[in-house]
Amino acid sequence: MFIFDISKWVPKFILWDKNGYALAKAIEAGLQKMNDIIRQGVDCITDYDTMPEWRLDELAWETNFLYDYSAGVETKRRLLKDVFFIYRRLGTKAAVENALQAIFPGSVLQEWFEYGGEPFYFRMEIELPDSGITPEQLERALRRIVFYKNARSVLEGLNFDRNVSAQIMTAGIAVTNPRVEVFPEKEE
Repeated sequence: MFIFDISKWVPKFILWDKNGYALAKAIEAGLQKMNDIIRQGVDCITDYDTMPEWRLDELAWETNFLYDYSAGVETKRRLLKDVFFIYRRLGTKAAVENALQAIFPGSVLQEWFEYGGEPFYFRMEIELPDSGITPEQLERALRRIVFYKNARSVLEGLNFDRNVSAQIMTAGIAVTNPRVEVFPEKEE
């Protein structure tokens, strides 16, 4: 934060005395130590990249944030960095997409008018990972959708897409059947 220079705060006549100077330097060391502790505390509250995992979990509880305590530390950090962004946009398409992309990257929300559905309905297009999907992931995804969507919107369905690449080979053969006619021999 800042470095203390006690000589700016203590009168000169006190600093000229060796006992006064020693007392001033002791106060300066104490204030500097207190300043360092305060800086560590502020970093623990504001710096998500260096925040310990226990503090990330605590912060999620403090913000009443839908949070996966079993996720990895980097996922927790990414979610908490976006928590205030999400709360400002709660109930919007961006909030639902952002929340679901934490579980399934590449997820896209389609609103009813984009696919010809009923008003106030929406569906999610989710790219299925190569490892597949577990029931726990599906449950977490549905909880997130319900938490982040607005109250009047209705989830019509989840569409899982999977891109599979394969090599298709075709072959063909041309068969010709020539017509062969045999004529009897003529006698002359």
